[in-house]
Amino acid sequence: MRRFKWIEWNLQKIDGHALMPEAVEAAFDRVYHLKERNDGSFEMYAETPSGRRIWVIWRYDREGDAIPDIFGDLDDAPIFVITAY
Repeated sequence: MRRFKWIEWNLQKIDGHALMPEAVEAAFDRVYHLKERNDGSFEMYAETPSGRRIWVIWRYDREGDAIPDIFGDLDDAPIFVITAY
């Protein structure tokens, strides 16, 4: 099960593009294109439940780890949405 980390900063960014967190989260179930970027984040082209196609820039949030485990399962780390438009 995916977990997302939302803070005021990224909520404001998606709100500026008329998106709600629920729509962005649901878009992870309808991905058309996913690419890892040079900085370790990901860019994803996906579709919201209403049919709107959006780009989502996100990364795994590993800030809570004292020592990141490169062999661990990244699915346990929350998804931090940087922006969506």
